[in-house]
Amino acid sequence: MSGDAEREQRLDIALAQALRAPPLPGDFRTRLDAALRRANAADHDLGAVRSALAHEQRAQLAKLDADYVRLKRRLLGTLIGAAFAAGAASALAMPWLRTNLGPHALLLLIVGGTALGVALAASLWLGRGNPIESL
Repeated sequence: MSGDAEREQRLDIALAQALRAPPLPGDFRTRLDAALRRANAADHDLGAVRSALAHEQRAQLAKLDADYVRLKRRLLGTLIGAAFAAGAASALAMPWLRTNLGPHALLLLIVGGTALGVALAASLWLGRGNPIESL
């Protein structure tokens, strides 16, 4: 015998002495046979399994479609709300901007809004997450 095989055999003997298998419950064989019969019956009923999987797939697709529609509606509401808030804020800030910046206030407001929109779109396009949540 080589050294590795002898060492493995000694290790197996030591493990067998140190680790004893737990006793099996009295009804182990009955439960095992019942589980095997259920598994065997399920294997033969592929039509029912296929039908159940198709039903589950349709349910998941319906849920996914409903979530998509809900997301589109929420996004549309957010966009309308943001546009309204931006319009109201610019209308309220315009007198102060004209006082402090003079005739260039409108140009600054337009350029600033455009730069903010481009920055939000670029952050979304580059995959840095949701720009609305990062604000």
